[in-house]
Amino acid sequence: MIQLNTKIKQLSVESGKRILVTSDIHGHLSYLKNILKKVSFSDNDILFIVGDMIEKGPENLGALRYVMDLCKQKNVIPLIGNVDAYRLQLIHNLSKETATDFYNYILDLRKWVGSSFYEELAKECGYTINSPKDILLAKQDVVAHFKPEFDFISNLPAIVETQNYIFVHGGLREKEVANNENKGLFELTKFNAFMTATPHTFDKYVVVGHWPVALYSTSVQQLNPIIDRNKKIISIDGGCGIKEEGQLNLLVIPDINCSVDEISYVSYDEKPTITALDKQVASDDPIHISWSNNEIMIIEKEEEFSYIKHVHSGRNLYIPNTYITKDIKCSDYTDYILPVETGDTLSLISKTSKGCIVKKDGVVGWYCGKYESNQ
Repeated sequence: MIQLNTKIKQLSVESGKRILVTSDIHGHLSYLKNILKKVSFSDNDILFIVGDMIEKGPENLGALRYVMDLCKQKNVIPLIGNVDAYRLQLIHNLSKETATDFYNYILDLRKWVGSSFYEELAKECGYTINSPKDILLAKQDVVAHFKPEFDFISNLPAIVETQNYIFVHGGLREKEVANNENKGLFELTKFNAFMTATPHTFDKYVVVGHWPVALYSTSVQQLNPIIDRNKKIISIDGGCGIKEEGQLNLLVIPDINCSVDEISYVSYDEKPTITALDKQVASDDPIHISWSNNEIMIIEKEEEFSYIKHVHSGRNLYIPNTYITKDIKCSDYTDYILPVETGDTLSLISKTSKGCIVKKDGVVGWYCGKYESNQ
């Protein structure tokens, strides 16, 4: 039986050091390496990794071990996320009663991203997962062999408080950090829609991941960090590993004592890019359909597109059939036509006969002009 407790760490960050913050890597090792390279991460920086290092990506064990290796430099502070904690708990509690559901989840991940954390662990121990029975057969060796990795995760703090910033994966349930000590770990790591759901206005900026920032908008789908200056919350989850158009975000705080206006960010994804050859202007009154309000009714289905009614908003619009699931729900989708200048570089998400769904500077939308591939 593994014990996962809520740990709070107090940390004093000296002035003169740059503070870098990322979260929700979800097994995307190449994303993490490249975004750190993008900002020239060095010994003079402090790097906070605000949880969810594993699962839903192609290199889960590699990402975890890379973070463990980074921690040897003493300037890297990882926190535990709900997925990290839940996966550890699930593995230790595996039984005949839970193995079938877990196996089905592994199959889903295998189809989705090609890998899963447990499957990678089992493979290193010499096991191939082809049934619920294989999961149970591998458990004892997995738990023994990966004790250093499991101990690393279980010892991570849920909250790190510095002079001017507080870091937590999901969010704080109580305004004062100390009052969160008696909260369950999953209360702090899985706080959905923290920016809008919390009633508190904090004294220090609280930096969180967990809830993809795109879910906060019902008009324009954007994946860049959001700063709420009233509540003092910074939300940074760019949907890496969760959203088809997701990106890994990294917050750049120049100094522990800097103004919030000096904070910037960079992002990274590995989508192919195109160069726009035409200019287009932004559309008015766009809609963003997200996971939290994705119920639809099909009015007319055509070969490539369907005319649908979005139940939550009552809006009627066309969406590609590839975005529709079982005729009742759709993936994250926007009808927003992006403002584009000739020569703009756009990340390509999907192509249709009516144009391309792309991302420009972290904002998703349609580009309907001519373009050149950059590949």
